[in-house]
Amino acid sequence: MQIIIAGRHFTVSDSLKKEINERLETMLTHVHLKISSVRVVLDVEHVHRCKAEVVINMKHSVMEADVTTRDMYESIDKVIDKVEIQVRKYLDKKQHHHGEASIKNMTSIEDTPDIIDEYDEA
Repeated sequence: MQIIIAGRHFTVSDSLKKEINERLETMLTHVHLKISSVRVVLDVEHVHRCKAEVVINMKHSVMEADVTTRDMYESIDKVIDKVEIQVRKYLDKKQHHHGEASIKNMTSIEDTPDIIDEYDEA
């Protein structure tokens, strides 16, 4: 997995890069995620707007999130939280369901005579 961190209109500090790498690596190391690259773009618009964008390229899908706040660290936290929610939803959809019991193998009400006898006696 390749993590690309870029900054628009400012230079990204080492502490920002370190925080982004730590948060993303712990979140995106799941076995079933086939991630090819992660692109993080940090942008400073005007004086008081800090924008963080994350784009995750996977084998069959792309996840994107962006957040604008007054503080860059807050923007990074919120955008990574958004991406984490998307990753959890993706993993929930991709669950392996082949080990489940089939509906055909389940017992029906007719197969349980004890329940039917109790209602007949009443």
